[in-house]
Amino acid sequence: MTDTPAYNISLLFVEDNDTLRFLYNKLLAGKVRSFYLAENGQEGLEQYRLHKPDLIITDISMPVMDGLQMISHIKRENPEVKVVVMSAYSIKEYFLEAINLGVNGYLIKPVEATRLFSIIADLAGQILMRQQLEEKESHRRQAEENLKRSLGEKDILLREVHHRVKNNMQIISSILRMQQRQMSDPEMITALEESQNRIRSLALIHENLYRSENVANILFSNYATSLANNLARSFADKQGRVSFRFDIPEVYLPLDIGIPCGLIINELISNAFKYAFADVEKGVISISLKQQPDQRYHLTVHDNGSGLPADEPPEKNSSLGMKIIGKLAQQIGGTLKYEYCKGAKFTIDFQI
Repeated sequence: MTDTPAYNISLLFVEDNDTLRFLYNKLLAGKVRSFYLAENGQEGLEQYRLHKPDLIITDISMPVMDGLQMISHIKRENPEVKVVVMSAYSIKEYFLEAINLGVNGYLIKPVEATRLFSIIADLAGQILMRQQLEEKESHRRQAEENLKRSLGEKDILLREVHHRVKNNMQIISSILRMQQRQMSDPEMITALEESQNRIRSLALIHENLYRSENVANILFSNYATSLANNLARSFADKQGRVSFRFDIPEVYLPLDIGIPCGLIINELISNAFKYAFADVEKGVISISLKQQPDQRYHLTVHDNGSGLPADEPPEKNSSLGMKIIGKLAQQIGGTLKYEYCKGAKFTIDFQI
């Protein structure tokens, strides 16, 4: 059974004296995980490049390439490597150059074993701590990459879902349109047309999400504008007489809020086109979204048409459209308010 080394690091020892090299080999080889020897700076540089040891202990005065020259080369390749220099001379110039090179210790020969092991233990602790931090950072980066890849895959899948939902809704709308052409009853034709508009408003939000970078929230200004313009094309006979005004900031609404708000707009615009502008030469439908404190919003749809009769408040209106609006307002935890003014003005107050 192999003994566990005292210091779980790799060490390169560079010494030109054969006797000292032999003695330090006997002293250190079993104390570290991996031990390498070199007899001059040139060989030490080659050993470093081959094995990338954690710690280097080197003599200074050596033939071929001295220790400080070797350190200079190594530090350029890896500024973080730990280095201890040894010398029989306490020469000021050696100290200064060693400090400038960023060495971690300076030992005067002869070196006592306790002093040597003390500095090795201290640097080994620093090395292992850095390695642990690097390992944790590597794991964190890997986890982050895995999360990004997973989110990317889910994003692609969600986009595909939005795309397929939109296509399926378009198929349903086409079927209803085909059915509508077979009808002669005006009420049935109108009902099927209204159903197509509702389906198209849902399909539109999925199309926007498919094209958007944000597949969890909807840019409501774009959605409301597209929805209104698409609805106007459904009422071709009045399209030229009715215009839109939008006052909607670039705010993203979550899907569970954005979809009901879109359907509410769909119903209110449809009602305005059908009933509001019989006696109005130039109709205007205004759509606004105002942010209030505490993440509350006011969604308002206001037309300049004839308005509702004073004796017929919205809550008592039995039409399917008004029932849908009321249910959708409840769905988002909002309250529906109608103002008697020039035209019809509906405001839904809700909180995200």
